[in-house]
Amino acid sequence: MRKLVPALHGEPTPAAKPAPYPDNEVERLKELYRYHILDTVPEEAFDDLTLLASSICNTPIALVSLVDAHRQWFKSKVGLDATETPRELAFCAHGILSPKEPLVVPNALKDERFATNPLVLCDPKIRFYAGVPLVTPNHFPLGTLCVIDQIPRQLTKEQLSALQALGRQVISQLELRCNLSKLEQTLTRQKCTEAALLSSVATNRALLNAIPDLMFRINQHGIIVNYKAPKESIPFFDKENILGKKIEEVLPVAVAQRFLDSVSQARQTGELRVWEYELLLAGEKFYYEARLALSEEKEVVAIVRNITKRKQAEDELRSNLEKEKELSELKSRFVSTVSHEFRTPLTTILGSTELLRYYSHSWSEDKKNVHFDRIYSHVKHMTQMLDDVLLVGKSEAGKLEFKPSPLNAIEFCCTLVEELQLGAGHQHTLIFTPMGLEPEGQNFTGVSQVTDSYLDEKLLQHIFSNLLSNAIKYSPVGSTIEFVLTYFDSHIVFQIQDSGIGIPVEDQLHLFEAFHRATNVGKLPGTGLGLAIVKNAVDLHGGEITVNSQVGVGTTFTVKLPRLPQGS
Repeated sequence: MRKLVPALHGEPTPAAKPAPYPDNEVERLKELYRYHILDTVPEEAFDDLTLLASSICNTPIALVSLVDAHRQWFKSKVGLDATETPRELAFCAHGILSPKEPLVVPNALKDERFATNPLVLCDPKIRFYAGVPLVTPNHFPLGTLCVIDQIPRQLTKEQLSALQALGRQVISQLELRCNLSKLEQTLTRQKCTEAALLSSVATNRALLNAIPDLMFRINQHGIIVNYKAPKESIPFFDKENILGKKIEEVLPVAVAQRFLDSVSQARQTGELRVWEYELLLAGEKFYYEARLALSEEKEVVAIVRNITKRKQAEDELRSNLEKEKELSELKSRFVSTVSHEFRTPLTTILGSTELLRYYSHSWSEDKKNVHFDRIYSHVKHMTQMLDDVLLVGKSEAGKLEFKPSPLNAIEFCCTLVEELQLGAGHQHTLIFTPMGLEPEGQNFTGVSQVTDSYLDEKLLQHIFSNLLSNAIKYSPVGSTIEFVLTYFDSHIVFQIQDSGIGIPVEDQLHLFEAFHRATNVGKLPGTGLGLAIVKNAVDLHGGEITVNSQVGVGTTFTVKLPRLPQGS
């Protein structure tokens, strides 16, 4: 490990040439501070990425460097003890000036920006530097993921591409970290709300118990002989109508019988009887609590309270608790699924980088490329998984946009099928069939005779790439997937039919929930996000999706979309 030494053993400190500040520096710093990442403890997710960068680029130093107003601070580091340096010395301060392209310095001594920099002339004696800007979804560069060497050199095209992919992973980790923090804050607020609600319910219950709405006495003959006015009027109880009358004369039959049974039990046991009943009046439901006790003279004393508000509060509490339970289960499924799905590709990436590090000098270029391709494939897979997580979060937050425009659905489907068929190779056959009626009512005959529909092509891509990819994934080798498009006057219907493993009936109830996977998928990879994304995209179109599936036989998804946007 190397320490940064700012001076040459008693000699004057060389003069650096600081990078200018970006034009949007104020907004950029606000974006950086929004992530609450500066001066935090090391995290394994970021350390894994710097280790990968160092291994892939074969450099002794790799850093996740974040540039604030006065310094560059290292969130993660390989090969350095230092945690920060002044901004005026930072190579990364130059890297953020061009967010769209990496900064590569083959030999710092020959670059006028860095030739007199203390970090070049003193420890760690930087000669080679390559940094990819860490650009947020809002297009602000926060810093760089960089690799450093003490000898002049260059990166291969594959190494630079891998470094850029890892840079995107750093941003994905920052977004994920930020979203998890927001989720934890939401859970904390909900728990506080629950505690406040429980406290409120307890207080209201105590007040209601202390202030009875209605009190009356029943003599041994079952006649009401005394009466205390309620705080609020109670249906069927009116002082002029109940005094001197029997219970069954002033209450509905079902409620009266319950009163009489409780009166009899109170007289036999001498114990307090408490029970609740409800009344439906003008379509509105009211709840009451009745308490019966024996007086010293043995005239049963009845207290009736209106507990409608309490019951409503309890119902609301149960609803909130159920929502919190669902949110907790969603978080658990998220952590379980993402951690499981990331473990395998990370293991493969680390394995390939270790092999390349120790044995690449004796390998052929073809063998090296196999491992580079493997690393690229798994990094791309991890990026897609994170994109799916962010897309689901964006949809649930109501930020997923619906932008319909004229679209020839047949041409769209043909292009999509061609792309997926290339990926499937000869293992599966995809057949696309357009059907429908022309304006005259004759059979459909060609693409050019079909009026364009108004659909969101981006959302359509999410819908059918997921459904077709699932059909391929869960179908046996050599099988055929049917993709049928049928035109109607006001809508179009897409059907995707496979002969795969099918979906158990019990799983079909939760098919479109995020992170839910069918119980019969075995070891086939997946996050359970695809169908949740499909459902959100269909809903934004104002359409509907149904599934017909039988285990061991196959599955058919049917998507019905209006040809014009809602309200057109």
